[in-house]
Amino acid sequence: MAKKTSVTELSTHLKEPFVHLELAGVNDHAAYVIRCEGDYPFHSHTKDELYYVVEGELVIRYKNAPTETLHPGDCITVPAFVTHSPSSTAGALVLMVKPKDMFHHLHENG
Repeated sequence: MAKKTSVTELSTHLKEPFVHLELAGVNDHAAYVIRCEGDYPFHSHTKDELYYVVEGELVIRYKNAPTETLHPGDCITVPAFVTHSPSSTAGALVLMVKPKDMFHHLHENG
Protein backbone atom coordinates (compact mmCIF):
# COMPACT_ATOMS: atom_id res chain seq x y z
CA MET A 1 0.00 0.00 0.00
CA ALA A 2 1.23 3.51 -0.80
CA LYS A 3 2.29 5.79 2.06
CA LYS A 4 1.28 9.45 2.12
CA THR A 5 4.14 11.95 2.42
CA SER A 6 4.27 15.71 2.99
CA VAL A 7 6.72 18.26 1.59
CA THR A 8 5.90 20.58 4.49
CA GLU A 9 6.49 17.91 7.14
CA LEU A 10 9.69 16.62 5.54
CA SER A 11 11.05 20.16 5.21
CA THR A 12 11.04 20.55 9.01
CA HIS A 13 13.88 17.99 9.09
CA LEU A 14 16.13 20.07 6.83
CA LYS A 15 18.74 21.56 9.14
CA GLU A 16 21.56 22.15 6.61
CA PRO A 17 21.34 23.73 3.15
CA PHE A 18 21.58 21.50 0.08
CA VAL A 19 20.84 18.27 1.96
CA HIS A 20 18.47 16.02 -0.01
CA LEU A 21 15.67 14.19 1.81
CA GLU A 22 13.73 11.68 -0.28
CA LEU A 23 10.03 12.46 -0.46
CA ALA A 24 8.99 9.58 -2.70
CA GLY A 25 10.37 7.22 -5.31
CA VAL A 26 9.01 6.33 -8.74
CA ASN A 27 10.82 3.51 -10.52
CA ASP A 28 14.49 4.58 -10.72
CA HIS A 29 13.76 8.25 -9.91
CA ALA A 30 12.97 10.06 -6.68
CA ALA A 31 11.52 13.38 -5.60
CA TYR A 32 13.75 15.08 -3.04
CA VAL A 33 13.09 18.05 -0.78
CA ILE A 34 16.01 20.42 -0.21
CA ARG A 35 16.54 23.83 1.31
CA CYS A 36 18.81 25.96 -0.87
CA GLU A 37 20.65 28.78 0.87
CA GLY A 38 23.79 30.43 -0.44
CA ASP A 39 25.69 29.25 -3.51
CA TYR A 40 26.23 25.59 -4.36
CA PRO A 41 29.45 24.94 -6.35
CA PHE A 42 29.27 24.71 -10.13
CA HIS A 43 28.90 21.09 -11.23
CA SER A 44 27.27 18.85 -13.83
CA HIS A 45 25.58 15.44 -13.91
CA THR A 46 25.36 12.59 -16.39
CA LYS A 47 21.54 12.75 -16.23
CA ASP A 48 18.84 15.46 -16.26
CA GLU A 49 17.43 16.90 -13.02
CA LEU A 50 14.31 18.97 -12.35
CA TYR A 51 14.00 21.86 -9.86
CA TYR A 52 10.53 22.96 -8.65
CA VAL A 53 10.39 25.91 -6.25
CA VAL A 54 7.94 25.47 -3.36
CA GLU A 55 8.93 28.58 -1.36
CA GLY A 56 11.35 31.44 -1.88
CA GLU A 57 13.47 32.34 -4.89
CA LEU A 58 16.02 30.08 -6.57
CA VAL A 59 18.61 31.18 -9.09
CA ILE A 60 20.16 28.62 -11.44
CA ARG A 61 23.49 29.93 -12.70
CA TYR A 62 25.09 28.38 -15.79
CA LYS A 63 28.66 28.50 -17.05
CA ASN A 64 27.63 29.03 -20.68
CA ALA A 65 24.03 30.28 -20.61
CA PRO A 66 21.96 33.06 -19.04
CA THR A 67 20.95 32.77 -15.39
CA GLU A 68 17.37 31.65 -14.65
CA THR A 69 15.41 32.94 -11.64
CA LEU A 70 12.62 30.73 -10.31
CA HIS A 71 9.77 31.72 -7.98
CA PRO A 72 7.18 29.53 -6.18
CA GLY A 73 5.42 27.34 -8.72
CA ASP A 74 8.25 27.63 -11.30
CA CYS A 75 10.27 24.65 -12.47
CA ILE A 76 13.18 24.01 -14.78
CA THR A 77 15.00 20.93 -16.05
CA VAL A 78 18.78 21.15 -16.14
CA PRO A 79 19.95 18.81 -18.91
CA ALA A 80 22.71 16.28 -18.42
CA PHE A 81 26.29 17.59 -18.75
CA VAL A 82 25.24 21.25 -18.36
CA THR A 83 27.44 23.01 -15.78
CA HIS A 84 25.21 24.80 -13.29
CA SER A 85 24.95 26.12 -9.73
CA PRO A 86 21.76 26.56 -7.69
CA SER A 87 21.78 29.63 -5.48
CA SER A 88 19.42 31.41 -3.08
CA THR A 89 20.18 34.54 -1.09
CA ALA A 90 17.19 34.41 1.27
CA GLY A 91 16.65 30.63 1.13
CA ALA A 92 14.31 28.48 -0.95
CA LEU A 93 12.44 25.24 -0.39
CA VAL A 94 12.85 23.16 -3.53
CA LEU A 95 11.48 19.85 -4.79
CA MET A 96 13.95 18.07 -7.06
CA VAL A 97 13.30 15.07 -9.28
CA LYS A 98 16.26 13.03 -10.44
CA PRO A 99 17.48 9.45 -10.82
CA LYS A 100 18.23 7.80 -7.48
CA ASP A 101 21.74 6.90 -8.63
CA MET A 102 22.61 10.49 -9.62
CA PHE A 103 24.49 11.16 -6.38
CA HIS A 104 27.16 8.74 -7.63
CA HIS A 105 27.64 10.75 -10.86
CA LEU A 106 28.39 14.28 -9.66
CA HIS A 107 31.18 16.09 -11.51
CA GLU A 108 32.75 19.21 -10.04
CA ASN A 109 33.49 21.85 -12.67
CA GLY A 110 35.19 24.83 -11.03
